[in-house]
Amino acid sequence: MATIKDVARIAGVSISTVSRVINNPESVAQEKRDAVNQAMKEVAYRPNTLARALVNNRSDCIGLMVGELGGIFFAQAMQGIDKVVVQEGKHVIITSGYHAEHMEREAIEFLIQRRCDGLILHSKALSDDALREVASRPTPVVFINRLIPGLEDRCIFVNNINGGRLATEFLIKKGHRDIAFVCSNLASVPDGLEREQGYFEALRQASIQPRNELVMRAFPDEQGGYEATKRLIHSGQSFSALFAYSDQMAVGAINALDDHGLKVPEDVSVIGFDDVDMAKYLRPSLTTIHYPIGAMGARAALRILSMVDPEQYPDHGGDLEFIPSLVERKSVIARSA
Repeated sequence: MATIKDVARIAGVSISTVSRVINNPESVAQEKRDAVNQAMKEVAYRPNTLARALVNNRSDCIGLMVGELGGIFFAQAMQGIDKVVVQEGKHVIITSGYHAEHMEREAIEFLIQRRCDGLILHSKALSDDALREVASRPTPVVFINRLIPGLEDRCIFVNNINGGRLATEFLIKKGHRDIAFVCSNLASVPDGLEREQGYFEALRQASIQPRNELVMRAFPDEQGGYEATKRLIHSGQSFSALFAYSDQMAVGAINALDDHGLKVPEDVSVIGFDDVDMAKYLRPSLTTIHYPIGAMGARAALRILSMVDPEQYPDHGGDLEFIPSLVERKSVIARSA
């Protein structure tokens, strides 16, 4: 294995010069820099990243906390973040908070203890005040899918009210008036309440009296979508369309409808929210609200890099708020008279 001494010998410079090229290249003349870089290539020398981090007080790592490592939604976010960070020669350390307050706290502390240069956090369980405390620490932090008053310049978020309204308006335009909403039961997470607000606003705008009995809450995954829809069916309430909080809940809802002899979209139209990759491969393919989580992840990565090193990565602006859009597929049809 090549050492720094080998690089210095081949380049014809001192060991200290090689060290400066690695840790502070601007302090070395271009000719010597080129010689050292060429020598490192010849012997396949890789600098000790830990030692380099101690010298520069930088780890070249960005910490990322997501809700769950196995979720399709979070996979798309991670891809957007990783693409930007790796392109800049840095690495991503990923951990999960599992939507639980104590787990999110532990995950954040883990990333800070690993000397991450900056953090990108997708937190659902911690309160705004708890996240403000995290933001007050020396490690720069950006929040994704969360809008925290007072920290707006660190928040990458989507307009969930707009998305909930958009989904419901589409169903109304298709002639549906009895529209159920299968929603998240996580009270600490504002996006569920915001999508519900958009749902109610669209109904009232269309002069449709909202029916609270058509709103069913459950944990926001496939099983939750299944259980909420089963309760809805057993309640005896009539509905011709169903708006699901997420594509995951929509999958569960479709399975519950099928198990009870109701076909999608012939008997019940279904619209989801997120537009995860699997949505277009469902049968019927899922009409949904596109949540630009990949683009949001990339924007979060650019924002945290600009906070870590504003000289090297100046923030040239760009919206931190993202607007959802409708993706029409086959799971919604016009209601027959």
